[in-house]
Amino acid sequence: MEAGVTAFAAKGHDGVNLAKDILDPVGISVGSFYHQFENKTDLLLAIIELATEVAEARFFAALPEDDAGMSREDIAALWEAFLSLVDTRADVVTIQLRETHSPHPQIAEAIKRLTDLRITYLADRYQRLAIPGRVVDGDAVAEMLAALSLGALTMYLHVPEADRPRRKAELVERLTTMSLSGITGFFDDAKRD
Repeated sequence: MEAGVTAFAAKGHDGVNLAKDILDPVGISVGSFYHQFENKTDLLLAIIELATEVAEARFFAALPEDDAGMSREDIAALWEAFLSLVDTRADVVTIQLRETHSPHPQIAEAIKRLTDLRITYLADRYQRLAIPGRVVDGDAVAEMLAALSLGALTMYLHVPEADRPRRKAELVERLTTMSLSGITGFFDDAKRD
């Protein structure tokens, strides 16, 4: 599967030649491949599914266990966990970013599931912000944070590895501040007609 990750990260789904880029380098026969997968799309879907499970585990591990809203520290932990995906599997993050707008419905849907899961969970958390007399539009907040996260991942992915620890700390602080500041625009009493 690693040969597939490397190939898809470098060339994208449509640019990968199954035999030349994935099977030949690791000595797997075409017949053996087809016992496990129907085609290269199925292999990419398996990679995305595995990546989704890893990302979900990190994401949910960073969330607070109680049912309260999210503190500054909680939001910083989420951004830290999110950016750490690049540190551990830049190739997989590259695949996810590259295939976000895939023309292949199965691939686009697999990527969308992860985004939708994050949005739904974050929206629920922001609905429960403990601010008396104020209601937050959690869906809007979560959608904006999901969009911000794609930009943050893309930016961080291009930071040289040697600079990442310093840059990650800066980005986490800035993203946390932006997340908290932006939320106030989604309170019901802050909306304008």
